[in-house]
Amino acid sequence: MDSRDQSSSISAVAGSSAGEVFAFGPFHLDATQRRVERNGRPVQLSARAFDILLVLIKQAGTVISKSDLMTRAWPGAGIDEGSLRVHVAALRKALGDGNGGAKYLSTVSGQGYCFTGSVSRLEPVRPTPVKSTHVHHLPTLSQQVVGREQTIQEISEKLGIQRFVTIVGPGGIGKTTVAVSVGRALIEQFAGQVHFLSLGEIGDAALVPGMAASAFGLPARSNDPSGSLAAFLRDRRMLLILDCCEHVIETTAALAERLYKEAPELHILATSRELLRVEGEHIHRLLPLTIPPENAALTAASALTYPAVQLFVERAIAAGGEFELTDADASDVGNLCRRLDGIPHAIGLIAGHVSAYGAKAMTQLLDGHFNLLWEGRRTALPRHRSLRATIEWSYNLLSERERVALSRLSVFVGGFTLEAARAIAGTEETGDETTMACLDNLLAKSMLAFDQGSQSNRYRLLDATRAYAQEKLIVSADAEMASRCHASYFLNLLEKMTGDPGGNLSSIADQFGNIRSALTWCFSDQGDRKTGVALAVASIPLFFKLSLFGECQLWVTRGIEALHDTGGSVRHDLALHVALASARMVTGQIDESGVNCLNRAVELAEKLGDVPRQLRLIGRLHLLELLVGNFDDALGTARRGETIAIASKDSASVARMRLLLGTSCHYLGDVAASRSHIEAALLHPSLEGDVRGGPTPEYPGRPQITLARILWLQGYPDQATATARRAISDVIAINHPVMLCTALPWAFGVFIWNGEVDVCEEYIDRLLVETRRNNLAALQMVGEAMKGIALLARGETSIGLATLNGSVKKLQSQRYGSAAGLCVPLTEALAAADRADEALDTIDVAITRARHRNFMVEMPDMLRARAEALMRKDKPDLLQAERSFVQSVDLARQQGALGFELGAAIGLAKLWQRQGRRDEAHDMLAPIYGRFTEGFQTRSLAEARELLTELDAPRQGSLAAK
Repeated sequence: MDSRDQSSSISAVAGSSAGEVFAFGPFHLDATQRRVERNGRPVQLSARAFDILLVLIKQAGTVISKSDLMTRAWPGAGIDEGSLRVHVAALRKALGDGNGGAKYLSTVSGQGYCFTGSVSRLEPVRPTPVKSTHVHHLPTLSQQVVGREQTIQEISEKLGIQRFVTIVGPGGIGKTTVAVSVGRALIEQFAGQVHFLSLGEIGDAALVPGMAASAFGLPARSNDPSGSLAAFLRDRRMLLILDCCEHVIETTAALAERLYKEAPELHILATSRELLRVEGEHIHRLLPLTIPPENAALTAASALTYPAVQLFVERAIAAGGEFELTDADASDVGNLCRRLDGIPHAIGLIAGHVSAYGAKAMTQLLDGHFNLLWEGRRTALPRHRSLRATIEWSYNLLSERERVALSRLSVFVGGFTLEAARAIAGTEETGDETTMACLDNLLAKSMLAFDQGSQSNRYRLLDATRAYAQEKLIVSADAEMASRCHASYFLNLLEKMTGDPGGNLSSIADQFGNIRSALTWCFSDQGDRKTGVALAVASIPLFFKLSLFGECQLWVTRGIEALHDTGGSVRHDLALHVALASARMVTGQIDESGVNCLNRAVELAEKLGDVPRQLRLIGRLHLLELLVGNFDDALGTARRGETIAIASKDSASVARMRLLLGTSCHYLGDVAASRSHIEAALLHPSLEGDVRGGPTPEYPGRPQITLARILWLQGYPDQATATARRAISDVIAINHPVMLCTALPWAFGVFIWNGEVDVCEEYIDRLLVETRRNNLAALQMVGEAMKGIALLARGETSIGLATLNGSVKKLQSQRYGSAAGLCVPLTEALAAADRADEALDTIDVAITRARHRNFMVEMPDMLRARAEALMRKDKPDLLQAERSFVQSVDLARQQGALGFELGAAIGLAKLWQRQGRRDEAHDMLAPIYGRFTEGFQTRSLAEARELLTELDAPRQGSLAAK
């Protein structure tokens, strides 16, 4: 029966029944939807079995002759009685006819069939169409699932109880199909939050966490973003399906175990050929479909009681042939299913050809290669040993041109477009028409699949087919040519996409597996390293689009290594070094390697005569040098930028370079010069946006925050706080998480100096959330340190001190440039906790490091903290304390840092008061306090005023006595 006959039969039956719904026992039959449900769950019926049921149920209680039934169900099809009996037997099995006393179909000897169940007609439910809000992330199953209903239900129930289930079984047994079906069954239970992650395209196990993070839209700004992924999933109820784990088992097992432990609402369903062997895992071994016993004498009806045969028949019909299972070929089909071990994928491949060759001939064809299925097990492909004979058999049915096309297509990973297939599968001898014919034939013969789940039309090779075809390609003369064409195709695609202002990189994101594969070949011993360099450069925007920063480092590093051997261009050299430095920075790798990369990039931009780019790179280099703690180098870089900008006669560039100069002067403790540079720069019209909130990408945070810090140092605490708050609001309005994470720690200094830790608390949680989400490790530690300071301010000394201490140590180990400043509140907390010796060790190390790096902006405050710790020792060292206080006051005065000068003067005045030197204390503190014109409600000024009152009290008393 061809597809037109089948279509006409469906129309004939359904057309007269449109809108009708019938109920019998626990079943509902919807004629319009061509759907049968048992207690709300769908019943799997073939199209012909449904037609038979519909004809019988419409005339329930009436005997319908076999010939009449065949005529009504399949008009003009010429079906024999044997085929009718097969479909009636399948229908009885699906309805459970005869089980538990239920009886629906009766055979009237010599006459026909009768529906004997009680039937009622229902009004069809016509729900108002609504757009589902449960958007899942599952691939589309192109064919009906057969014989797995109970398995799907069991796994669904097990997942609800045990949270972590691994479906284990050999290749081709249907693990992915079952997993996707379970996901679909649980969509409502998880409110649509069902995510499917295919690991089959990954060749390097180290890339698994990054791919997982990218699948959830998380930037993978570290080599192992497992922590940020766990944090993201921690409070989310969802089902994560990890498919095809066996070839990356160690990394995937570690990731799954961590997610299971740290995300209590997450349910995990994995598929693998082997156990993950981790905590929480429960195993479901997926068995082959039930097959007939060896040499069983089968009828069509008895054969259809076996799910493997049901699948075979279903796939044969779906292939569009005229296959009908009869008593004559039932045993042959049973033998085919048995010899294929009940493996669904193998059965599907064979069934697609049964109409052309017949079941008996197919058995003989398979027998000719059957020894490979057993004797070849040790040498067969590890992932698909049980499918090798089936694939080889299918391969031998192809024409020579089809075989060549298939082997060449095996260079693709995952899906590929028609355009890509034509570029790789064609040859100089074959035109487009011949190539298209080959592709159509491969699709028809089930050697090529059409991926209906992708955003655009995609073809793909089944994994086992691809593995077999790759073997053929490797030993052919086409291997190098196919890989070269593959790499060149994706190089051209990327260059076209990135060169087009309207190009949408997201549209080729699903091709990244192919780009990765092309890069792997290019940099292999047999590859083309020159093409690899160009491909690595062209891939950089996509790496950053997908937040695959760790992988970006891998390929650009290989590109740099290959560049000198291949005579690559200066532009390629520049692009690779910039990408490497940028990827390292966003993943928290703040070190000299990144500095060296950017220095090289600046030199290359100069070589190209690209002044605007050179200045942009100088801005990045300046920022990185500050983060590393190379403060003198950063000043030199800023001056170099200013010289270049002045020579270019671009006043806007000059202004931006002066912002860098102002920042460097601030770090070096030159307060007046810092303010002069920044205020002069902000007067330039092109930076007006910066004043209102537009960020300068090369600048650490916001110029206004630096200005706020300067204002506080110069004795304007109210203006400083207002400026810092305004700057933070501006950065928040930009909605740029990385910029915010850079700006907040820079602003926190103002609030801490002003004794306004409560202001910091408004932003600490947001800083921690964004740094975790964006994998900014160093800035996350700053956030943790601020959390510790806030806890200390609330009186939670133990946990606050532990948090602050741990964070500062980590920052110091990462060479975070401004870690020394956080040592001041840590020193104060340690001293207050009667750990003065530890406090002194901490601040002495910080002072030594700060002097070594010329980090002088907070040196007066560090000297003050040291003096305070000396006074808290079991045996206070008042002489050394006085010396440190005096050094602090003198240095602050020299820098123009009135705010720090007041803090040190208060400490020194208290020491002299303690020693009975009240007049000296008053005369030293009073003029410093008198230089302030605002901020009299701040902690430091209030403390100074109270102390001056105490110091002045004796004078007032003696005058009164007189």
